[in-house]
Amino acid sequence: MRVIALGLAMLAALGLTAIGLPQVWYPMWFDQGAFAACGDVLRRGGVFLRDCWDVRGPLTPALYALATALEPTQPAVFAFNLAWQATSATLLGVLAWRMFGSRRSGMVAGALLWLTMATLNYWSVAQAEGFANLCFIAATLCVWEAGRFIDRRQTRWLFAGGAFAGALFWFKYPFALYAIVLMVWALAQRRHIGAAALVGAGAALTTALGSAYFLINGALEDLLLHLSYAIANFHNKPLDERWAWLTGLFWVEITTFVQIGSTPTAGFKDTVPQVQSLGRGYPFIMLLVALGTVRSLWSSARREAGGLAVLWLLTTMLLNLWQGHSYRYHFIIWLPPMALLAGAAFADLRPARLIARLAAPALFVAAVAGQVLAMWPWMRDAYDNVVVQGKSPHTLHLETKEAAQLLLAEFLRDNAAPADRVAVFSDTPVVYFLAQRQNATRFPYLRWADESRDADVRAALAEAYLSDLTRNPPRFFVLSRDGFPWASARFIETWKGMPDVHRFVEDNYEYIGENGPYILFHRRT
Repeated sequence: MRVIALGLAMLAALGLTAIGLPQVWYPMWFDQGAFAACGDVLRRGGVFLRDCWDVRGPLTPALYALATALEPTQPAVFAFNLAWQATSATLLGVLAWRMFGSRRSGMVAGALLWLTMATLNYWSVAQAEGFANLCFIAATLCVWEAGRFIDRRQTRWLFAGGAFAGALFWFKYPFALYAIVLMVWALAQRRHIGAAALVGAGAALTTALGSAYFLINGALEDLLLHLSYAIANFHNKPLDERWAWLTGLFWVEITTFVQIGSTPTAGFKDTVPQVQSLGRGYPFIMLLVALGTVRSLWSSARREAGGLAVLWLLTTMLLNLWQGHSYRYHFIIWLPPMALLAGAAFADLRPARLIARLAAPALFVAAVAGQVLAMWPWMRDAYDNVVVQGKSPHTLHLETKEAAQLLLAEFLRDNAAPADRVAVFSDTPVVYFLAQRQNATRFPYLRWADESRDADVRAALAEAYLSDLTRNPPRFFVLSRDGFPWASARFIETWKGMPDVHRFVEDNYEYIGENGPYILFHRRT
């Protein structure tokens, strides 16, 4: 019997791996390109913010640098991401098992997290949220495990939980809210201020270590400017307007998450059909979450575990509200606590009625079926292209919606020496990574020039851009046409709205032609 169980487990693991494996050949989108460009700078010995700027924190670019340490390619990044997500799913399974006392809870939670991460659209994979989830899970596990001890081991677990929660600050600043939530939780459960202090001390340590990185590398002023940008871009409204915005946005967030079931799977080319059968499984996942919540809170034995899981989910919802805008990948941080609560529906509560015993397995089967059906066309397409036809990653990239960036990258790689600098005035940062040519400035994209809500911060960033440009004059200056990389993009206007930068290019560069949606300028000799 044990051999049969092991065989079934191996088959399930192989099946889950097969579902996620096509991600290895996905193309990079804007965010992945920004992380990859900054990761490339870090890999070459640069310093985040001083040598490469991104609106988010340094941990995700650092992970991209680690992923590309041996081979700076897109498949290397996505393979690393899959390994990271497998670790996250496994750790969540352990957490569910520890919290709800059932291996079935752990297997369900881990499987659902893996499936929901494996079936994301291509611009949602390898995001900061996906990497940060591991720290969310680890912090929760540490704080939960602390409750099993009353000696020094409790101290270590609480401190470690705080350290993982503090590390979230360096993925995205608002994520550090979870450290405060865990401090409150520890105080409420232990009835002692020392428990909260230990969590806070751990969070303070990782925050201090990150700050020390900038201090040691002479980039503390850059960090302060970065924080000013983040604060300035938070919605600045009177309290009455803020309340209306908050309550209205709450429903936007909820309805947007419900609509994830209709979000394209993969979606990087139009030749593969989208399957929306069973809502991609999301309606059944949400029903499982509701069932797990009720079952765990109803039972006195599981109430504490259910309460922590619900608190975690509410915190992730609040974080989405705090960020103030809804991109589909922002909801990735909801997935671990949702999977955890879905696992709670399988805890050993032994409901008396047969229908109650069958409800959770039936919902789980429907959820898995919806996820697999959504991913099946992309699995078939990937294996046909890679295994049967033997296409290279380069050929596969040229067949996607992101081919224009690759074609520009090839032009720059062919016409600029490895020591030459280039500048792409657009929001297609992946070009630097694909070309393996260094950016003349610290800014891999220019979205900040339009989005910065503080005039002084915007002026400081524009001054830094011009300073970098004049200090490291690029061999090629590239400008994207209107309507690229999205319909409302107007980077020619943005360029002209920065008079000193516009003048520098006009005085020192000459037009040489076009490359797809890009306008090319070459430095005058």
